[in-house]
Amino acid sequence: MPAFFSVQHRQPMHGGSNNMKHIAALSFTVITLVSCSANFTAFIGQGRSSRLSSAVTLAYSGATMNAWLQNPGLSYIQAYVRFKDDLPPDVIFGTDQELLDGVDNPKYISGGDWMGFIGLQRTGALWVAAGTAETSSGKPSISRSWKIQTLNAPLKPETWYRIRTVVDFGQRTFTEFMISGDGLNQTVDLSTNMLDYPNYMPFDKRTMTYYVHAMRGRDMAKESGAPAVYFDDIEAGIISNGVDLPVIVSDLETQTSVGAQPIVLPVIRVSNYTQGLWYLERDESLIRIERQPFARSGNAVIACDATLF
Repeated sequence: MPAFFSVQHRQPMHGGSNNMKHIAALSFTVITLVSCSANFTAFIGQGRSSRLSSAVTLAYSGATMNAWLQNPGLSYIQAYVRFKDDLPPDVIFGTDQELLDGVDNPKYISGGDWMGFIGLQRTGALWVAAGTAETSSGKPSISRSWKIQTLNAPLKPETWYRIRTVVDFGQRTFTEFMISGDGLNQTVDLSTNMLDYPNYMPFDKRTMTYYVHAMRGRDMAKESGAPAVYFDDIEAGIISNGVDLPVIVSDLETQTSVGAQPIVLPVIRVSNYTQGLWYLERDESLIRIERQPFARSGNAVIACDATLF
């Protein structure tokens, strides 16, 4: 990401204005302006200033997950991701995993939300939404403290990349990020980054949530193109004694659409969710289950579209 962009990440994330997850109506501020072609606005459109399109699934049941939730430790999410040749370079895409503390017998803070959000650009930039000492003490953040690194290699279009993030919810820190595909094979140490606490989340019980996403802000957008990113073969779970124990395994083949979350306030019941089913993380999300010939397995992929119209 060019150094002349500063990004703030302000709340919502779980269902938009009518729902409870307020992680990020993205606000992008340009520090140094860049010139754009006269007809660029026509390509980008006159719609919203930003969009975060994200799908979420929950994991809260089964012996493995129940035992882990009593004493959270290492967690992972991995997915295969690809994009087409015309994906604009400013689009940020990736995964997220979050431990929701719940209001009944919380581990850390009642309603706490411990977020392991990472994003990529096709340029090879890696974005980490890091926490602070204040957020660790239970004060929700107002804006994201982004830590931006580089893979020193651009990602290629029409290529499946496996991305994987490991988070330690016992220490509430990131652990590592890994990416592999088409000759690229890197592991990035993220262990110095604390997890963010973006907002109060009044779920009744402790649960894990997993996300795929794509996002874009108008002030960062310099090129036209279709801002859609595709995910397949998503897996998430816990790590015990160095061994992955999958809890969510999703090839998208049995789900045909992604709908709204079953949120009823003032306290959201985890049991209203179907474990492993994908939901819209927020109202603004443009999420599609598509049948595509380039699917990595089977025929289905999940598309996250950050279109600004």
